[in-house]
Amino acid sequence: MESSVISYCAPTLAGLKAGSIFNGDIEDIRSNMVSFNDRYNKMGIYATVLLKRKSTALVYVYRRSRLERELCEPECAAFMKELGYTTDCNMCIEHLKRRISVPGEFPHEIGLFLSYPIEDVIGFIKNKGRNALMCGQWKVYGSMEKAQERFRIYRKCTCVYSRLFNEGREFEKLVVKG
Repeated sequence: MESSVISYCAPTLAGLKAGSIFNGDIEDIRSNMVSFNDRYNKMGIYATVLLKRKSTALVYVYRRSRLERELCEPECAAFMKELGYTTDCNMCIEHLKRRISVPGEFPHEIGLFLSYPIEDVIGFIKNKGRNALMCGQWKVYGSMEKAQERFRIYRKCTCVYSRLFNEGREFEKLVVKG
């Protein structure tokens, strides 16, 4: 599981964003989720399964303190309230799990759980995923310059973390405490 977290969640481990998601093998996730949380919750990193499928699981790795801060920003909180969310971080994650499990629908507000700019999340929803100014780690409807810089930083972080981990750096030493 740690290898997948490095590959898909490095910017979250580095404290650059609130959360990241990845699809993992269900057996690997089942056997490692509890020990992962036991080891890393004290460092501010949490993992939960958003959705289980037959052989895979959609895993959300996040920094609770940063997620709470971002979801409580006024524009974000008002938007989330319209979708039935509260300001309680744990309840928001549980509500997201319920929404993501509805067949044939997808809760695009998940972008806010991944530190996407709210204007991009709202733009995506209003435009039904079309008419983006650019595409990268998400579809951009707001500032292209800011998005390009974030994409660059996230890519560099992932490259550095992957290299260090592959060279034998302990996972714990790659987690920025917070």
